[in-house]
Amino acid sequence: MLVNKKSKFIYLYALTLFILSALYGLLMRWNFAFPTKFIPYQNLLQSHSHVAFLGWGYLTVIGAIIHFFVSDTDKQKKVYKTTLAILMVVIPLMLISFPLGGYKAFSIVLLVVFGLTSYVLSFRVLKDFQGNNTSAKLIKFGIYYYLLSSLATWFLGFVIATQGKTDLYHNTIYFYLHFLYNGFFVFALFGLLFKIFENQQILISENLQKGFFLFLNMACIPAYALSVLWSSDFSLFYVIGFLASVLQLISLVFLLKIMRQAFSQLKWSFIAKILIKFALISYSLKIISQILSAFPYIVEKSLALKPFFIIGYLHLFTLGFLSVFLFLMADQLGKINLQKTTSKVGIQLFLTGVFITELLLFLQGFLFMFQFNAIKYYSLILLIFSFLMVIGLLVVYISQFSRKLRTI
Repeated sequence: MLVNKKSKFIYLYALTLFILSALYGLLMRWNFAFPTKFIPYQNLLQSHSHVAFLGWGYLTVIGAIIHFFVSDTDKQKKVYKTTLAILMVVIPLMLISFPLGGYKAFSIVLLVVFGLTSYVLSFRVLKDFQGNNTSAKLIKFGIYYYLLSSLATWFLGFVIATQGKTDLYHNTIYFYLHFLYNGFFVFALFGLLFKIFENQQILISENLQKGFFLFLNMACIPAYALSVLWSSDFSLFYVIGFLASVLQLISLVFLLKIMRQAFSQLKWSFIAKILIKFALISYSLKIISQILSAFPYIVEKSLALKPFFIIGYLHLFTLGFLSVFLFLMADQLGKINLQKTTSKVGIQLFLTGVFITELLLFLQGFLFMFQFNAIKYYSLILLIFSFLMVIGLLVVYISQFSRKLRTI
C-alpha cells in the first residue's frame, strides 16, 4: 500500500512517546533490582502510565479512527490539526511534570488541557463520522466509553479534596481504567481490525460481527463490578461481575470464529500474522483472568500478591494486547514498516521480552500463592528481559529512518 509520509508522523511520534514511557518503566524495574532513594518511583509510575495510555495508545488509535472514518475533505478542517497539535505538546510535558512534581498543579493542568482537547476532538470525530456497519459501531461505542471513562478524572479531584485517598478514590481510578481499557481501547481496536478486513476484502460473517459487538457491549458496563470487588464483600457485585465475565467469554467465542474465517483469507506477512496471534492470545488470557477474578479467593490472593498478578494483568493488556495490536495496525496502514529485517528482529525481541516478563510475574505470584520457593534473582531477571523489550522497541524505531536496510 502507498505510504503518505506526512501521515506517518503521528504514529512515529506516538512510538517515540512509547519508548520514553518504556524507559521510565525500565528505571522502575531497576529500582527493584538495585534499590535507590534517588528514583522517585511513584512519580515515575504516574508519568509512565499516563504517557503510555495517552501518548502511545490514544494518539495512535484516534489517528487511525480519523484515517478510516473521516472523509479527506473533513480531515483538512483546522479543528483536527489544532487539537492533535495541542495533544502532541501536552503529553510529552507529562514526562517532565510528573517526575519533578508528581500529581500536583502543573500535571493537573496538563491533564485538564488534554481532557478538554480530547472532548473537542471526540465530538468532532463523531460529527464527521462516516459508516454504519459493525466496525463503525464498535468505533463509535469506543468513543462513547472514552467519554464515560473521562468523567472519573473530573470526579477524582472532588474525592481527593473531600475524602482523600479512600476506597472511593481507588474505585474512581478503576472506573477510569476499566472504561478506557475494556471500553475505548477494546472496542476501537477491534473496530479498526474489522475495517482493515473490510478494506482488504476479507469476507467476514456480518452475523458473527454483530454477535461479537452485542455481547461485548452488554458486558462492558456491568464488568466494572469486577474492579470494585477488592473493596466490598457485597455478594451482588460478585454475581454481576461473574455474569459480565461470562458475556465477555461469549463475545470471545464470536471473535475466535471471526478470526478463523479471516485467517483462511489473510495474505499478511509472517510478522503480521505473529502479531495478530500474539494479541489474540493475550486478549483471550485477559478474558479468562477476568472470569477468575469474579471468585472471592482469587480477589483475596490478587490483592495480597498485587506486584505480580495485578501488574501482570495490566501489562498483559497494555503490552501483550494493546501495544502488539497497535504495531499490527500501523503496519497494515503502512505507517510503520515492519517488513525490514531489522524491524522484524526488533519486534521479535519485544515480543520475547513481553512473554518472559509476563511469565515471570505470574509464575512468581503462583509460587508465593502455593508457598513454594520464590524465583532466585527474580528482580534482576525481570530487569534483563524488560531491557530486552526496550532494545526491541529502539531497533524497530531506528529502522524506520534507514533506507539502506534490506527488506523481505
